[in-house]
Amino acid sequence: MFRREVTGIFLAIAASILVLFSSKVVFLSVMTLLFLSLIYELIKVTKKFNVFFWIQIFFSLSTFFFLPVFEKMRELFFLGISISALTDAGAYYVGVKIGKTKIFPKTSPNKTLEGLIGGNLLAVFCAAIIFLFFSYIFELEISLLTFIMFVWISSIASILGDYLQSKFKRSQNIKDSGNILPGHGGISDRVDSHIVCLPIFFGLISLIGI
Repeated sequence: MFRREVTGIFLAIAASILVLFSSKVVFLSVMTLLFLSLIYELIKVTKKFNVFFWIQIFFSLSTFFFLPVFEKMRELFFLGISISALTDAGAYYVGVKIGKTKIFPKTSPNKTLEGLIGGNLLAVFCAAIIFLFFSYIFELEISLLTFIMFVWISSIASILGDYLQSKFKRSQNIKDSGNILPGHGGISDRVDSHIVCLPIFFGLISLIGI
């Protein structure tokens, strides 16, 4: 538990510095290296090239192709990864405290309906507060209700990403995709929710013409 939280805090700080303060070259270089490492990791642990492997690759590449947009819209990118991070944190802690109704008992037995709702509500609430008080940062001509709907859908997408990763690992008969991140496993274990949440979030935002 402690190792997971320390690693999570370190990764959050590193990601914040990269997204908010790095130069364009550094940002794109690090992100490209990350996604190449992610795809290499997925290929390395794959024994059966089934549908879950290709879904992981599809979302990884979808996120990768958004990199030029991420670089130009860093505030939105930071918000996007915050949505999936808040959803994951909320689902984990609410699930631990009051979770009883298992939603994926075979694939991911620790996931509960109470945790899912808690993570979803936390992400929506925090994003709504940010939008209300700091909407000028994002320069979005969009209503609060529409924004909340986009965040809600993106939060659900992040949960789907976590589920797909669990299905992929179960199909390959492995516990983690790697061991590079103490308490988390591999790169894929850490960014599984992000690679589904981000393209969905930016896809929705693009509907209003970013």
